[in-house]
Amino acid sequence: MNDKIKLYHRFLKFKGIYRIAWKSLLRLVIAAAIIIGILVVAQLFISDLSTRINDFFEKWNPVTTLIVFFVSETILGLIPPDFFIAWSETTANPWLTLSLLAVLSWGGGIAAFYIGRWLRSFPRINRWVEKRFSSHFYEIKKYGAFIIVFSALLPLPFSTISLIAGIVNYPDKPFLLWGSTRLLRFYGYAIFWWYLIKFFM
Repeated sequence: MNDKIKLYHRFLKFKGIYRIAWKSLLRLVIAAAIIIGILVVAQLFISDLSTRINDFFEKWNPVTTLIVFFVSETILGLIPPDFFIAWSETTANPWLTLSLLAVLSWGGGIAAFYIGRWLRSFPRINRWVEKRFSSHFYEIKKYGAFIIVFSALLPLPFSTISLIAGIVNYPDKPFLLWGSTRLLRFYGYAIFWWYLIKFFM
């Protein structure tokens, strides 16, 4: 078991996965610091800031917002999910809405995964994949769990990683298992944003 862990550690270090994870965490901390700084300054010049923010989010149509979110989480993660996490707090049932967002995000990754499988069925794309990724198929299938988990939990393009996993024919069940860690991201980020932001407002 220890030998396997050491092997994983060497691979992740060699491939720069730790460096990517560290940079992602650093970006998250910097983004949080910037947002908090903006809120602190805004509080000095704008009265009832929290009320105005809530009024802004309350104008979002729930059904349309969820549809837009699912499409974004399926197609390359076009909109950061943090905006939707902030929005969910203003709904009638924040935790239920957050849970729905988490499931939709995971579902978007699953959809991207099977879109990748579908793209692989085209001969021209299949030839390009074989040429471009054939040397990495073994590594992706063996160590893809770490990449999937990192992209699910950190500010990395989860839908893009899911798409690539589908293209390289990563096994279904392991993808669904490791991809489910995406759910944890939403609860962790919600606690971080909801309560930390309120502390400064």
